[in-house]
Amino acid sequence: MHSVTARPIAETKPGIEIERRATQEPPYKVILHNDDFTPMEHVVETLRKVIPRMSTRQAVDIMLEAHTNGKAVATKTHKELAELYMESLNNEGLISTIEPD
Repeated sequence: MHSVTARPIAETKPGIEIERRATQEPPYKVILHNDDFTPMEHVVETLRKVIPRMSTRQAVDIMLEAHTNGKAVATKTHKELAELYMESLNNEGLISTIEPD
């Protein structure tokens, strides 16, 4: 039998700060826009698929807000991730944009 030795995944030296880009960048809003042709179920499924840890309840609330008001903020995050979410939502047939928060 082989023995398994646990190794640390990453080590940092004491006293060295790790740069956190996400907190240094201004947040961006990912905005979902209403349309008159995408089924509501598809919107909910797509939001849950694209945005990690989004609950069904959150996705339904965002979909209903966009349906009622014309648009809704789906999430807020740093610009690079906001762009990725926007592209992913748009690739699934939804209409989304980003803007600084």
